[in-house]
Amino acid sequence: MNPTREITLTVNGTEHTIDVEPRELLVHAIREDLDLTGTHIGCDTGNCGACTVVVDGEPIKSCLMFATQADGSDLLTVEGMEDLPEADGDLHPLQEGFREEHGLQCGYCTPGMLMSGKALLDSNPDPSEQEIREAISGNLCRCTGYQNIVRSVEYAADRLAGDAEGETEEVAAADGGVTVEPPADADAPVDTDGGVAVDDDGVPVETGVAAERPFSCGVENCCGGPTTDRDHEGGDAE
Repeated sequence: MNPTREITLTVNGTEHTIDVEPRELLVHAIREDLDLTGTHIGCDTGNCGACTVVVDGEPIKSCLMFATQADGSDLLTVEGMEDLPEADGDLHPLQEGFREEHGLQCGYCTPGMLMSGKALLDSNPDPSEQEIREAISGNLCRCTGYQNIVRSVEYAADRLAGDAEGETEEVAAADGGVTVEPPADADAPVDTDGGVAVDDDGVPVETGVAAERPFSCGVENCCGGPTTDRDHEGGDAE
């Protein structure tokens, strides 16, 4: 009987404790012990990248790593992408990118490509085309010619950047922030005292926040706003 060793892996957010032989490869532990068959076996020699998974944030060819070496590690496989926060209960932006940009044909290499792309975008949210090509250089594809795969990763980067920008705007709105319209004339004064947005003439802009018309005495360079029907020391209202 071959000796076994108990190891613990956190895979796609779930902790698993399994018994493995010292010589068992991580790819076999994932596919056979955890029944996560989205991780594919291609060459079994570390050349094709079909078995790539993310281990502690790094893309790893799981056919080159013993399962015991991953003991205590956090793993992501293709099955876990839909549960990530950026997927929002649907396809992950990377998966959506591969669909929209036709980044797959037979699909056998796709799980590994997705894992390499995910690790790249986690460490570099705005990669150049060259950086994308370098990141997927360890993943071979027989079908696509790679160009559409590069576009798929670029699509995901744009989507993720847009989502992050949208979240920032939502937080600002939740905090009660008021957008101030920029003046057409860069030198024109904008009065934002009290959180009230005004136009070039100092007139409050409709922002959904109750605003009072700014007071001005009508004297040049005194109060800086339009004349009102109130008198002010130093000048009369017109």
